[in-house]
Amino acid sequence: MDESPLPIISDTTGLSVGYRIFWRLKYLGLSIFGPAERRVLASPRERIKWDRAMKVMRAHEAAGTSPDEQTLYTASRMEPRRPQG
Repeated sequence: MDESPLPIISDTTGLSVGYRIFWRLKYLGLSIFGPAERRVLASPRERIKWDRAMKVMRAHEAAGTSPDEQTLYTASRMEPRRPQG
């Protein structure tokens, strides 16, 4: 499995300004006060990047458009913590 860090996607489809500001603050907080470096699957910083990519993918699906390659790559790297249902 690829252990390189996930990219922060630049596509903001479906993300409000408030969400993006809060996301940046949360990411900054995890970078400063969060846990030490962990594997990609166990890192809270990587999890919020993945959550953001999944939110963008759902917005693209709802709009009937296709997400960019970076979003698809980021979303394919992790699995949900709990089953969706």
